[in-house]
Amino acid sequence: MQKIIKESFNILKNNLIFIQPLLLYLLFVMTAFTFLLSKNVYLVPKIILLISIILLTAAFTAGWLYINKYGVLSYNPKDSKEETAVKAIQNFKKFFEGVGSEFLKTIGIYMVLCVLYVFIMYITVKLCTIMFGEPKIIYELPKLMNVSSQAEMINFLNSFSLEDKAAFSNWILFSYIISAIMNYFSILYFAVANFEKVNILYSLFKAVKFFLTNILGSVIVMITMFVFYAGLNLMSIVMGTNSLSFVILVILATIYLNYYILLVFYFYYETTKANSNNGPVSIGENETGN
Repeated sequence: MQKIIKESFNILKNNLIFIQPLLLYLLFVMTAFTFLLSKNVYLVPKIILLISIILLTAAFTAGWLYINKYGVLSYNPKDSKEETAVKAIQNFKKFFEGVGSEFLKTIGIYMVLCVLYVFIMYITVKLCTIMFGEPKIIYELPKLMNVSSQAEMINFLNSFSLEDKAAFSNWILFSYIISAIMNYFSILYFAVANFEKVNILYSLFKAVKFFLTNILGSVIVMITMFVFYAGLNLMSIVMGTNSLSFVILVILATIYLNYYILLVFYFYYETTKANSNNGPVSIGENETGN
């Protein structure tokens, strides 16, 4: 796994151009949501804008993951700087090719993931209730949204018993773990769907199978990304809130996300290649002509 973590970073370094469409997409979404949350915009334009965001998200995901796949497939540590630069540009130019070929599949995957998330959320709530009980603080969360000062928040939390606060903390921790697993699995699902020429339901089956047969590696990936995520949060606290720090943190967040995608993609690619009966033949070889 140490090699996969290191090589994934090298792939990202060789293809830093990949963060450009992600930055543009995030800027568009942030701008669009300011209109959606505005009280001065009518309902119909909001609905049209929301549908546009959903379609753009599917199109962006299709193209962006497609070029990341080729970033993995074309990686060769022996390449010169010139060869690496040429490959990065060639991979980047495949963005709209990916949109055209993967758009409908991406919409289907998002629909499957929505159903899966709802099911997992339902199971998570049931498990938390059985294991930790129902903390009263859950029903008072709307009041927490109206808290305007730190003193009010402290008074609000002090109004609950220690047992209730402990149960709520267990709910948060357990939910965070499940959320981390689901985030990882979602990327893995997209990795399988991109590398394998199978339908989305069989891709789901293969993603579940890969996860269960590579639990240790999956846990290492999730822990690695948690450490990086914690580092980002620490930086946001240290840097404070100003325009410059916001821009820096957005760029770092895109790099973080792009690395997460490449790490899972490369982990799946390398593990599947190693387990293949065809020896050195790699997934997608027929596509790239390598």
